[in-house]
Amino acid sequence: MSEVRQRSVFRESLVLERQSVVVALAASVSVSIATVALSGSAAWLIVRSAQRPALLSLTMLMGVVQLLALGKAAGRYGERVSTHQAALRIMARVRAMTALRLEPLVPAGLGPRSADVVETIIGDVDKVQDLLVSIASPVSANLIAALCAVAVGEFIAPSTALVFAVGIVLVGVVLPLGAARAGTRPQIELDASRAHLRHALDDAARSGDEYVALGAGGALYRRLGGAENAYDRAMGRVARRAGFFSGANVLVVGLTIVFIVASTQGALVHHSIAVSLLAVPALLALSVLELVGASSGSLLGIQSGRAALQRLDALVARPWPVRDPTEPSSLEPGSDVVLRNVSIWRDNRAVLERVDSTWGKGDVVAISGPSGSGKTTLALLVARFIEARGGSATLGGVDLQCLTGTQVRTRVGYVDDAPHVFATTLGANMRLARPTASDQEILGSLHAAGLGPLLATLPYGLDTPLGGGVTGLSGGERRRLGVARALLANRAVVVLDEPTEGLDESDARLLMREVRHRTSGGTVVVISHQTHDHLDATINLEVNGGVVRAATSK
Repeated sequence: MSEVRQRSVFRESLVLERQSVVVALAASVSVSIATVALSGSAAWLIVRSAQRPALLSLTMLMGVVQLLALGKAAGRYGERVSTHQAALRIMARVRAMTALRLEPLVPAGLGPRSADVVETIIGDVDKVQDLLVSIASPVSANLIAALCAVAVGEFIAPSTALVFAVGIVLVGVVLPLGAARAGTRPQIELDASRAHLRHALDDAARSGDEYVALGAGGALYRRLGGAENAYDRAMGRVARRAGFFSGANVLVVGLTIVFIVASTQGALVHHSIAVSLLAVPALLALSVLELVGASSGSLLGIQSGRAALQRLDALVARPWPVRDPTEPSSLEPGSDVVLRNVSIWRDNRAVLERVDSTWGKGDVVAISGPSGSGKTTLALLVARFIEARGGSATLGGVDLQCLTGTQVRTRVGYVDDAPHVFATTLGANMRLARPTASDQEILGSLHAAGLGPLLATLPYGLDTPLGGGVTGLSGGERRRLGVARALLANRAVVVLDEPTEGLDESDARLLMREVRHRTSGGTVVVISHQTHDHLDATINLEVNGGVVRAATSK
């Protein structure tokens, strides 16, 4: 996959959907102006009617009021449709671009805990959508309508224009920005307490049985209780902040109306305004300030939306561990893996240095070493999920950096130490490896991976549904399922990360015997934190501290 220019996915989506944004904004502005105009014309009609003029003189004004009322209702529907259509189009692009840019990062690891990644990708994207729908569009539209209303007020009663403008600035700009500034710390505390509570719930869901088995259930309950109390306190601080600024907003609106009414009366005394227009400035101001105050109140959550946007941009802006060539080479028929003086760096730190090894047809390569020594890193290199900083790594005589990841993974199959079980049937889980596989081929791979006893207990065989988060499979069964998928895919090079972990010696030996039998024409690479006799390896690599020691015994 070619690298995509790393700029904000939200801003890039706005540029690509600018026509939809303009249409939505125009619809919002027209509705806001219709709302304000309806209040002003209705006030004019009421006062003019109180003067008991000839009925025909009111006909046009009544028609204008009715037209504005109908236009507001119809425009509101159109505004909702256009705004949400634009938001959905933009967020569809945001989600697609986020997935596109995260795809090369996932195999090499994203770093944060899984709950954090879910919050970033799902929760933060929703917050960005709220930033567009609930803040940007209504605030912009209502401020434009407010400027139009100020111009009308200036024309009707110039003495009210300054008061009108000050009230709009206070309600629409000063108070919301003050609330946003004052709410920065409470919002940070709320986000932190929410993350802490999420982590505690995540640990309870994943490891609650271990806490209970160790007699540490009380500690877990106290942790959950403390996290919940901290979250409640943070929510209380945010609510008090919102309440304070909401009260200040009502006070400013009330004072603005009082001053406008006083200014209008003064203008009436000096005969600079018609009696029929007496109520127009006040009701215009009331309508505009209500609109601006309601929409600007959403700015209280702008910090949360901006923080979500920054986290999302920071995540997708991470440098890709692999860059596919623009003109990839052709993959030759062979599948030998040759590593020559290979060095791999991560975060400006050498993970592996000067690795030399050759894996050919029929080899069983055992890579052992303590956790964190770089075993999995070497496997990720062979599967083209990361790249070497120095030296060369070839597949079938072709440098891996001259091949795309898709090309490499037609020859190299990789099963990590915790294979995922998808929320679908057992058969569908297996067909992810080879969609055209028959039931007999799937059953053969499952039996070869030692899952025959499991199959005998499943009520619907291959049609038995397996859960997503709760699979009903043990850790050993999940590993065997991953091995079964690798056998069904039938790649020339099969990389297995801890495939026999949790199995006794006899079951591990049977599993590896079946793997070698089913892959006799290819290469099997087994990663383990310790050496095992049942592997019968032809090549042993020991990784420790970034150094690889190799001993070949054929």
